[in-house]
Amino acid sequence: MRLKELLGSRSAKYGSNLAASITIVLGIVVLVNFLANRHNYRFDTTKSKIYSLADQTNKLLKGLDKDVKVTAFFREGRGQRLKDLLEEYRYRSGRISYEFVDPDRNPGKARRYGIKEYGTVVVESGTREEKVTNPTEKDLTSAILKVTRKEKKIVYFLEGHGEKAIDEKGRDGYSVAKEELEANNYQVKDLVLARETQVPEDCAVLIAAGPREEYLVNELSMIRDYLKKGGKAFFLLDPGYYSGLEGLAAEWSIVVGDDFIVDASGIGSLFGVDYSMPIISQYGDHPITQDLRIMSFYPLARSVSLSKGKKGNITGTELAKTTPRSWAETDLTPLKRAGQLPKFDPQRDKRGPVSVAVAVSGSPEGSESGSKGARLVIFGDSEFANNQFFKQQANGDLFLNSINWLAEEEELVSIRPKEPGFSPLYLTRRQGKTIFWLTLVLLPAAVLVSGVVIWWKKRR
Repeated sequence: MRLKELLGSRSAKYGSNLAASITIVLGIVVLVNFLANRHNYRFDTTKSKIYSLADQTNKLLKGLDKDVKVTAFFREGRGQRLKDLLEEYRYRSGRISYEFVDPDRNPGKARRYGIKEYGTVVVESGTREEKVTNPTEKDLTSAILKVTRKEKKIVYFLEGHGEKAIDEKGRDGYSVAKEELEANNYQVKDLVLARETQVPEDCAVLIAAGPREEYLVNELSMIRDYLKKGGKAFFLLDPGYYSGLEGLAAEWSIVVGDDFIVDASGIGSLFGVDYSMPIISQYGDHPITQDLRIMSFYPLARSVSLSKGKKGNITGTELAKTTPRSWAETDLTPLKRAGQLPKFDPQRDKRGPVSVAVAVSGSPEGSESGSKGARLVIFGDSEFANNQFFKQQANGDLFLNSINWLAEEEELVSIRPKEPGFSPLYLTRRQGKTIFWLTLVLLPAAVLVSGVVIWWKKRR
């Protein structure tokens, strides 16, 4: 009898404990759901953050002061990936609204918008409208940017002295840079200064990308006057060439070295490049580089640094520096012929880290009062932004961030959406042969030899 009572009391005790536990668990679940509804957070746990919006997109959405309507024309049941993307946009900004329309079921609306194919997306804000087809995040962000910006600033690329051509689609051209600038709501034009009496007044940024010949005296005077009046300029100056802009840079406390960078760190060999292409991950504290966390490549660069004695009211920052195991080589002979790694000369060469880019603002000595808003960015390389290298790592972001800072569009200085797809790494013939022998001959041979040795030992 006592055993039965004991078991009964134990069952009651366990039952009450179980009921209490269930009640507590249910209470926790209810509380978690309540908090989740009140405080909605999202986390992207993927390694490459494929479900996260880019920094540029987040900045744009956060700063929206106009309503944006997105109308997507898809067949019923299609466009789920775009719907997920638009939901993320709407989550980031209450200014975004979207609607999916089946053009087969609503032909009148499709006709009103001039829709000619499935997958067309119309982005509207006020009276402005942009159409894109099957857009990626980059396309959608660009369309929102275009319909919400108040004006389209003009960027001029100098030509006539061997500069990079903005319509050239080959490896060495700047057509990709032009397309990216247009996607960021800039109007891109070329400019021959010899035909002008001054830099156009509507010039937001003046760019000299890789000049191969010296500018005329009157052309340099026009550029100097433009900066003195508060202009904005971007010079990309390759080693081994003299353009005359080096002297103008000195007036702004910038030293453009008559040298080229040698990177002996060996980091480049991991990417199939040699000592003449420094790979940089050390950046200065500046709006242009503040969010950069990845490397940038410079196929052939010269040193660009701030002078020790600043002239006038100038503020400057060295934007990018090479590794300590590098130097600025003053013997330019290796530029004209392929050869072994140059030797560091402590009497003539400058030991790394070496700066390859500088940004300054203010006014030099003897400037007009209006030049207090002048800005100048100089890179010791133009190849890093050509069609071959623009989309490699941080190269494109550095180029576009420089333009945006110069144009006083600081809210656009950011890391941009990356296009999914194939990003080739171009190799020289020598690099291709090296990879061929390593991967198709030496490594298989090593495996074969190891197998033969193991087999021989087992037989014995």
